[in-house]
This record gives sequence, structure tokens and C-alpha cells, in this order.
Amino acid sequence: MEVLIIKIVLAVIFTLSVAGKLSGKTESTFENAGFSPIIMYAIAVAEIVLTVGLFTRYELFAAVGLLAIIGCAILTLFLQRVKSVKYTLALLTAVLLIALLVLQIFKS
Repeated sequence: MEVLIIKIVLAVIFTLSVAGKLSGKTESTFENAGFSPIIMYAIAVAEIVLTVGLFTRYELFAAVGLLAIIGCAILTLFLQRVKSVKYTLALLTAVLLIALLVLQIFKS
């Protein structure tokens, strides 16, 4: 049951992330990091596919892929030296993904 709750929370977080990217609200962040809008949209597509993957038999691979994306996001925030308050959701998401991975590994 706790695995399903974590997956739903992660799905909401990544859905909001994708919505921000597709609406263009995060375009300036990507440009400041030196990425083109094409990269932003590619990441949005990857987030959609991997988030859906959390609810399939490929959930382990999806969780690892999302953890890689969020890890890169944290690294980008660090390199841009943004205020620590901007790390909060990214770090929470990383913790949830790690918890999901641990639960999945011990479940199997």
C-alpha cells in the first residue's frame, strides 16, 4: 500500500513538473543553465514516459530513470547557485524515489 501511495505522490510531482515545462514557465531556468528549449521538451517527454512506467512492470527502471533526471536537476540547481529553498521539492522527490527503489528491491 505504501508503494502505491509513493507512486501517486511522485506522479503528481512529475505531472506538475511536466506542466511547468510544457507551459514554458521553466524555459528561463533552462536557458540560464545553458540548455535549449528542445532539451526542456525532451526531458518533459521522458518524465511522462517514466512516470507512466512507475505503474507498469518496468517500475524499477522507471524509478531509476526519474532518479537520474532529478539528480541532474539537483546538480543544475547547485551549479547555478540558487537559493536553498529551490532545492526542497527536488530533494523531497529524490528521497521518495530512493524510498520507492528500496521498497521495490526488498519486495522482490
